[in-house]
Amino acid sequence: MFKNSKQNNKQKKIWAGRISKNPSIDAEKFTSSIKIDKKLYAQDLIGTAAYVIGLEDIGILTKSELKEIIKALKVLKNKIEEGNIDYDSYEDVHSLVEFELEKIIGKIAYKIHTGRSRNDQIVLDELLFLKNAIADIINLVLELQSVLLLKANKNLDLVFPAYTHMQKAQPVLVAHYFLAYFEKFKRCIEKLFVNFETCNFLPIGAAACVGSGYAINRKLIAEILKFKFIASNSMDIVSNREYIIDFIYTCNIIMQNLSRFAEDLIIFNTQEFSYINIDDSFCTGSSIMPQKKNPDILELIRGKCSLVIGSLVQILTLLKAIPLTYDSDLQEDKKILFNVLDETSASLKIFSEVLKGIEFNKAKLKESCLSGYIEATDAADYLVKKGLEFREAHKIIGKLVSYCIENNLRLNDIKLEKLKEFSVLFDNDFYTSIELESCINSKVTDCGTSISSVKNNLLKAEGEISAFKYRFQNLLKKIPDFNEVVDKYLK
Repeated sequence: MFKNSKQNNKQKKIWAGRISKNPSIDAEKFTSSIKIDKKLYAQDLIGTAAYVIGLEDIGILTKSELKEIIKALKVLKNKIEEGNIDYDSYEDVHSLVEFELEKIIGKIAYKIHTGRSRNDQIVLDELLFLKNAIADIINLVLELQSVLLLKANKNLDLVFPAYTHMQKAQPVLVAHYFLAYFEKFKRCIEKLFVNFETCNFLPIGAAACVGSGYAINRKLIAEILKFKFIASNSMDIVSNREYIIDFIYTCNIIMQNLSRFAEDLIIFNTQEFSYINIDDSFCTGSSIMPQKKNPDILELIRGKCSLVIGSLVQILTLLKAIPLTYDSDLQEDKKILFNVLDETSASLKIFSEVLKGIEFNKAKLKESCLSGYIEATDAADYLVKKGLEFREAHKIIGKLVSYCIENNLRLNDIKLEKLKEFSVLFDNDFYTSIELESCINSKVTDCGTSISSVKNNLLKAEGEISAFKYRFQNLLKKIPDFNEVVDKYLK
């Protein structure tokens, strides 16, 4: 049974009136969202500031009342940020703002909710929050891309084996490898810019679900809050959470890329590979084995990827059967969103730091390139360029590799006379054609690993980062600032 809380209930309710009893303590705890949505206080304050400007515009508030509320909002913001709020006294961030304003300016505060509902108010808060969150994630991905280019330029001439099916495939420049992840994260940035635009609409005016009874100047409020679009259907507005799905999906791609990258580095760091050395400051030891140096951070990133994947399933499942329009199920969306943002931000930050400290074992890479017959494809191409059909060349080199394995030889160990037993097309120039440098530079397509292509693509990547940074600065201009909004009306 729920405990009755007539005597103990401390919360004031913005919906008091219709309900004749105070909620039980258990019900109050179960329905309260303040511990989660208090993170939206800044967005609720600036959204309220813009809304009361709209109320003054249509005569609901006088100019003096507007100024009084604006001043109080600024006082309240400082009060919250100084930690002088008893959050347990409130049901959610919206009631916190309204009742705390009442403490500062009296009953004028009760006018701020005229014509709006918590249903369109929370959508506004989430959109404003996501605009900032998306900007933060873009900035972190750009930082990671800068580290990738730094590492690529530093290791421009370094060669190691590329892998398919986790088997050595062909030689590739380490710089080309880093550029592969640059491309993956570049697509993530593009998705984030799109995500920003899916958040770029004003929801205010929808009220509970059928629209407001007050002729709010929505265009004015959109301009104040720097929204590009004005949403057109009230029922869609209060039930829409696709902007959260879009952002969480992009975070999934980011985390998938980080997880794959982390897996590569974990493998390369094993004693069996020993391709890289991870800085000690980003590793841990064992509680029992003194010799251990464990890549825990990279392993945790892999693990956190599963949490973000799970969050995408959570948000989709949350929305899958909710009838129009608003239902309290949607209250759970913020837990999912905040968790995804926290895990993705933390993973991006720490991964960039780990990557900065990674050094390559050049001797080990060179040794590895001398085994596994990673020059075999170039050997086949040698015969093709001599006039042989590729499939026949493939067959000959396959037999040649089998011969080498049986006799513990490398391809360049075989004497020319023996090579001619496999094909008369072999000549002395075969040996230079399968040297690592020749293999690398024989890849003439502009997407390949030749030194010239990689240098060109590094220059291209530098230009792309500059372009992203320019777009990012323009994006920041589309995010409203609380002080800019309120100070304009306090003059």
